[in-house]
Amino acid sequence: GTPVELGCEAEGRPPPLLSWFRGVTVLREEPVSTGLRLILPGVEPDHAGTYSCVAENRHGRHNRSLQLHVAYAPRSPILNGSLWVVAGDP
Repeated sequence: GTPVELGCEAEGRPPPLLSWFRGVTVLREEPVSTGLRLILPGVEPDHAGTYSCVAENRHGRHNRSLQLHVAYAPRSPILNGSLWVVAGDP
């Protein structure tokens, strides 16, 4: 449920187009930039995955990827007769 900020910086001549991807989906792009931040507000387990920053200009393309793992505190069990159940997602 907390925000996560991912940063990416690149320099080139001409200045690169910077893009953030999750898989093949473009999440954010910024032309002619040396830095691009991606803010993920309220991170949940389904935000886990591979995120890639790509810098490209007419001379080439370079990328870096990271694997985001989302951990969260266990939920309190609920007592229902003699059966204990964890509230929320399994």
